[in-house]
Amino acid sequence: MTLLDSATETIEKRMEQLNHKIEAEQAEAERKMAEAESEKARADMQTELKERTRKLQEQIDDAGQKLADAKSASESRLREIVDSFRGK
Repeated sequence: MTLLDSATETIEKRMEQLNHKIEAEQAEAERKMAEAESEKARADMQTELKERTRKLQEQIDDAGQKLADAKSASESRLREIVDSFRGK
């Protein structure tokens, strides 16, 4: 496997994890909203969900940009990109 293949796989795996996290948070928020007793509580939960989803989407967008960068990066830059995803 080439370094580019490894970088691509690592980044795509992270993007998939983030997408799953968004789905899980949305499901949890829907469950909590169904249990909420007031309209204000539901609205507060929706606002919180939107903010958390926005932050996760920013991470996905960043990963997508790094994936695009990886395709034209030098070997040393590829290593930096891969290292930035390890341990997250």
